[in-house]
Amino acid sequence: MTDDLFTQLTDNPTMIVTVRASDLLSAFEACAASALRLAREAVEEPDRLISKDEAARMLGVSPTTLWRWEKAGYLSPVRIGVAVRYRMREINEMIYRKTVR
Repeated sequence: MTDDLFTQLTDNPTMIVTVRASDLLSAFEACAASALRLAREAVEEPDRLISKDEAARMLGVSPTTLWRWEKAGYLSPVRIGVAVRYRMREINEMIYRKTVR
């Protein structure tokens, strides 16, 4: 039901809905579980390199924003051939600060 609710809200942002408390609780639990999983990964592997898409998802921004932040000096990606990777430690610092330097 959580995915159905999310899809409906995403597709119809002005829609007024009545939601069962159990469905709302399930949605919150899913969000919390996802955040906890990302936090555990970050603690367990701080030096891990992650993809541009994964970094953008973790920060809640678009890959284009990551590129702009790189050009502005906020991020220092690692380039391996044509592949762009970001240090988990640097992404975690941005999440912790919740602001761009």
